[in-house]
Amino acid sequence: MTKMKKILALGLAGVLAVGFAACSNSGAADEKKDEAATAKTGFAVISQIKEDEYNKSATALEIDSVAAAVLVDADGKVIDVKIDEAQTKPDLTKDAGNVEDLRTKLAKQGDYGMKNASPIQKEWFEQVAAFEAWAKGKTADEIKAGVDETGYATDADLKAGCTIYANGFTSVVAKAIAQATDCGAKATDTLKLSLATSKSYQSNETNLEYDTDYAAVTLDAQGKITSCIIDASQAKCSIENGEFTVAKGEYKSKKELKEEYNMKGASPIGKEWYEQAAHFESWAIGKTAAEVKACIGDDMKPSDADLAAGCTITISSIANNVANAATL
Repeated sequence: MTKMKKILALGLAGVLAVGFAACSNSGAADEKKDEAATAKTGFAVISQIKEDEYNKSATALEIDSVAAAVLVDADGKVIDVKIDEAQTKPDLTKDAGNVEDLRTKLAKQGDYGMKNASPIQKEWFEQVAAFEAWAKGKTADEIKAGVDETGYATDADLKAGCTIYANGFTSVVAKAIAQATDCGAKATDTLKLSLATSKSYQSNETNLEYDTDYAAVTLDAQGKITSCIIDASQAKCSIENGEFTVAKGEYKSKKELKEEYNMKGASPIGKEWYEQAAHFESWAIGKTAAEVKACIGDDMKPSDADLAAGCTITISSIANNVANAATL
């Protein structure tokens, strides 16, 4: 090989090497960029009080709150989604104590008892898991298009694993996507959702109340919270002469009520519930489950000075639910 040919060959090899390195570095840079990409976190709940389908009596009710948490990319496509439902069925003919199973449908797993009645022999939690897997990578419009006007799946892939009434899922997921904001989460973070319901009687047992706390959180690889959304709903069921007199239909969460919740006048810091919730959400970022639980004082209110500066409400059920979400 002549000297000139050798120089040309070496030059070409160098160009190719540089080109290959540039492609490799570009790929690594793109991968690193993707890993660091921000994602929007969203949460929504749709609650209603209605007649118990299986116990059509003035002494019985059904209270349903279906909730969804989503992690969404810049194109509005679902990276991850979590769904659960709190369903309680108070019956005044039963003992006034906590006779109901207040676990969510997801927490009940096989105890929910749907499998034998299912045409695909799948429990509620299994069918919801199929819906969640199907929804990934889709937009709100694509998710809503998966069911027809009857509320059941028409998309073949969805129908293969989810034959239950799914309109509630599509509606609440679409709502969560619409409400998603940049709260600090990354596309690679882990999404969690937790619901916790409690029951109490008020005014000498003339009013029955069900409170459900909601927590949607994302976690980094170290288990620290990168985004946090909380909400709560209160189903207040009036009782008269041993029968329910409550108005049936959808009702708003505390965040949706905003000033209608009417806490501001009684607050020592002059803040409504949704404003104090927003302070808690900001405070929780960067903390672990243990650190969140540690904020509960002996009076069930914040013991952490930074949290107490903007949140003076009873925090025990909220903090415990957020910590539970972070450890699921």
